[in-house]
Amino acid sequence: MSTGGASPGPVARAVGPGRAASRVSTLELLLDLVFVFTVSQVAHVVAEDPAWPTIGRVVLVMVAVWWMYDAFAWLTNQAVPDTAAVRLLLIGAMAGFLVLSVGLPDALEPGGVPFALAFMVVAALHGGLYLARGGPGTAGVLLRVAPLNVLIGVPFLLAALLGEGHDAARWALALVPVVLILVAASIARRSPFDLTASHFVERHGLLVIIALGESVVSVGADVGEHGLGGRAVVAIVLTVAVIGSLWWCYFSGDDARAERSFGAASPLRRTSVALHAFYVDHLLMLLGLIGLGAGLHLASGEPFEAPDTAAAWLVAGGAAAFLLGDADYRRTLRLGPWGWRLVAAAVSVATVPLARLTSLAVQLVVLTLVVVAAIAGERRYPGRRPGQG
Repeated sequence: MSTGGASPGPVARAVGPGRAASRVSTLELLLDLVFVFTVSQVAHVVAEDPAWPTIGRVVLVMVAVWWMYDAFAWLTNQAVPDTAAVRLLLIGAMAGFLVLSVGLPDALEPGGVPFALAFMVVAALHGGLYLARGGPGTAGVLLRVAPLNVLIGVPFLLAALLGEGHDAARWALALVPVVLILVAASIARRSPFDLTASHFVERHGLLVIIALGESVVSVGADVGEHGLGGRAVVAIVLTVAVIGSLWWCYFSGDDARAERSFGAASPLRRTSVALHAFYVDHLLMLLGLIGLGAGLHLASGEPFEAPDTAAAWLVAGGAAAFLLGDADYRRTLRLGPWGWRLVAAAVSVATVPLARLTSLAVQLVVLTLVVVAAIAGERRYPGRRPGQG
């Protein structure tokens, strides 16, 4: 039996045609490598054009992309990839996700046909695999949810076929996937998916690590272009400090507590918690890390200079979004104090004017101290906070 981490042969229990996973498999880690590229693509789009319309488009696209990635976490939780057929289909889904990720910058734009078609193919593979290998009681709900997942790609296809212009129509089409996801989630919420806590919590933790790593990669790539001088070293050290503090927020015992809390819930309650804590809250955390990475990419080359307004907002807003998502994650799973993180999120936003008056280095130092203070406050004064799950 695995004692933690990914294992090539995960412990499993029978749930029907397939077997439910207890740990994350190496094939899932291979699939997650594509997610590294997805996060990088999204951060690059934001860094290239950090305007509100671009950020809004990216958020709406990520709502759909994360829905589908997360759907595969549900699938592999219920069905271990232990046969050649399942493994080949998952590798096929990996290829589809890679096409989707390459085409992501053009999503909702005239060049977005490959993105839309890849999304529909991946959704169809997911639905077919879940129907064939999922646990008992899931077939009925999947027959209703799987078509909706495929339909999510249709508005992206229509937006790609509109040609140049038609901005109002594009924005209207961009909202349709959100509506379809809400409908699919409401159907799933009423169905008891017997999700395995150990695998589900571990899988989402690994995806958070991937997103944290993207911020490090962004800075490493950016400062590497300017040579490894004193400024580059400062940017690297301060980036690691901020990322390390956010890692501490998520993994300082919360993963073990989340596994216990999630596993103790009834299957119906577990489904509801999975949709809220692991889809919505993790989406907010991922968007925050993407914003942070984009902001660091824009400003890390000159850490002792005042960043422009867009970079300062991306760094501060990214950290704040992560803390908000993490606070609600703790609240939903009743992991402990969460109000300290709400306060830290508010203070993070307040670093924007500070950065504009001083430098990125000062902003990163303050953000690190704010996060560390929130963690310390939770431990020192666990009863004195705005909220407790």
